[in-house]
Amino acid sequence: MEKIRLNKSAERVVDLLVLFAKCGTSLTLNEICTQLNLPKSSGFELVQTLLYKGFLEMDDPRLKTYRLGIGVFETGMAYLSNMEITQLARPVLQELNRQTGSTAFLGIEDKGKIVYLDKAESYSVMRPTAKLGSRRYMHTTGLGKALLAALPTEKVLTILSDGEIPARTPLSKVTLSEILQDLKEIRERGYSIDDREDNMEMYCIGSAIYDQWNQPVASISVASMYSSMTPERKEMIVKLVKEAALKLSVQLGFSGDCLYPQS
Repeated sequence: MEKIRLNKSAERVVDLLVLFAKCGTSLTLNEICTQLNLPKSSGFELVQTLLYKGFLEMDDPRLKTYRLGIGVFETGMAYLSNMEITQLARPVLQELNRQTGSTAFLGIEDKGKIVYLDKAESYSVMRPTAKLGSRRYMHTTGLGKALLAALPTEKVLTILSDGEIPARTPLSKVTLSEILQDLKEIRERGYSIDDREDNMEMYCIGSAIYDQWNQPVASISVASMYSSMTPERKEMIVKLVKEAALKLSVQLGFSGDCLYPQS
């Protein structure tokens, strides 16, 4: 079995955070260095870096003791949030799938792409090809556009400004002005539409999901065959998707009553 090569600096960071997590009290620099067997100069640099990044904070300036900082809480909450979303969304996705006969998806944004976290497709006649863990463009998918429309403009521009905007089909929007106009329309009507922009056979409807801080953290969508999308069917799916997204948001602590509040 190949021996794993560990990065010493990263290992020390993890060891220090685990030390604080286990001891449950504030520690001085000397106590940190003693328990981790670190030179004082190395321990000082490590503590200062974690202070700067918000993973440690000064507990008592007089005694010069340190404790875990808000950065640890935020990172942990992000993990728990994703786990909680997946668990809460599973029955909701299954119900959407049962009610619509189409595949229901759950996704999150990561590094400018939409990542497929879960799906329900037992009752689907036609099953889209998106695999769990796969990444797609945010500006071409109903799942991605739903979340993109809920993000701050600065974040949207960061995601879209990385060179040329690629197309997935001839109907994909590939200019910044087209996409920003599309996002504006999503916010106004309260749901996203992928009209064969990622797959020429599929029509998707999606909505964002928010957490207890009223921040967009995920999205859901229903993907149907374009050929089956009548006005009546579209109206039915829109209603179900919006209700499901709001239900999940409320379960996560969302305090609003509108998924795309107008500024």
